[in-house]
Amino acid sequence: MHRRILIVRVVALACLTLFPCCGPPKPPKHDCPIKELVIDEASFPPGSTSRSLLSPLPRAAWASAGRTIDHPGGVANHHVYQFKTAERAAQEYRKREQTQFAEDEHEGPWTTPADLTYRSPIADQYRVACGKSWSLRLCIMVAQYEEYFVLVTSHMSEDGMTYADFQRVLRAVDEKMSACLGKPLTPEAASP
Repeated sequence: MHRRILIVRVVALACLTLFPCCGPPKPPKHDCPIKELVIDEASFPPGSTSRSLLSPLPRAAWASAGRTIDHPGGVANHHVYQFKTAERAAQEYRKREQTQFAEDEHEGPWTTPADLTYRSPIADQYRVACGKSWSLRLCIMVAQYEEYFVLVTSHMSEDGMTYADFQRVLRAVDEKMSACLGKPLTPEAASP
């Protein structure tokens, strides 16, 4: 009887060693407090105000947080989702890239304006584009940073949120992700 139990334990240990996917779920690689990865109104034009931080977000991943920022000329949203693996975050990026930049008679066309030159040096996948959403001008950034998926959306206007303002927001997001991931930003990338 004891021999059978010993054999079962050895076989189970061998399976867990040879096939780690079958073992208990592993937590994500990084342990950054998700709420600390969400930016506030400090990165937005003067007169902006942050709404309450939400965590978790609806249809959340392993962990998630986000907030809406009211700024002159509209609103912006910043959402951060942490998945258990980078592969799962990459899947989310591909899915969201298709849905966020979908075009129809009310949405798009989505292009990257020449004035939006900032590109994340630390994201694994990254896209920024602007277009029409009904009658409003909207800019969207989707990014994958290892096991994180990040979404930023903002209404744009000449007297509210400009491309220069949006670039400061994108850099602020990168600074938060850089600190979490331990991937230093170059001074050129981190400065306005």
